[in-house]
Amino acid sequence: MTFPWRLWQLVLTAFAAFTTAAGMQPGWGGAWWPIAGLWLAASWASVGLSVWAAGCLLLLGLLMDFMSEAPIGAWPLALLCAYGVGLVAWDRSPPVPVIGAELVSVGGGIIACWLALAAAGGISGEPAFARTGVVYDFLITALLYPVARFVLIPASVRGARR
Repeated sequence: MTFPWRLWQLVLTAFAAFTTAAGMQPGWGGAWWPIAGLWLAASWASVGLSVWAAGCLLLLGLLMDFMSEAPIGAWPLALLCAYGVGLVAWDRSPPVPVIGAELVSVGGGIIACWLALAAAGGISGEPAFARTGVVYDFLITALLYPVARFVLIPASVRGARR
């Protein structure tokens, strides 16, 4: 990874943190809000395995833990699980169409994230820390992913992974 790419990842991590914080404002409690960390996990998985990307996801997850009052480690675990599913989807050992890799990366990442949050909540004794509207948040995240992907991944990288 080059220095500009790492700097871009830091900027995107900060943007995702601000997007998440904006959705958690007191007046927005009942609104559906996308989970920007899942956009990062699915997009960065298409680029390939990177410790830098995993570190940014860990940092973002810790910030999300504090913002959502979740058990410490719940969101980092969830984002890393989504990143892992995305990496497996993009590995494409038997060649699959790119759209299939995209769908598995986003859909499988959301399922892995949900399972990781449920496991972290069960272990911590707070199974209801995630709001009931998280299903709608996942739905909004998935629907806005195609648009977000074009912002998150430069055109040169998008074309290289096709």
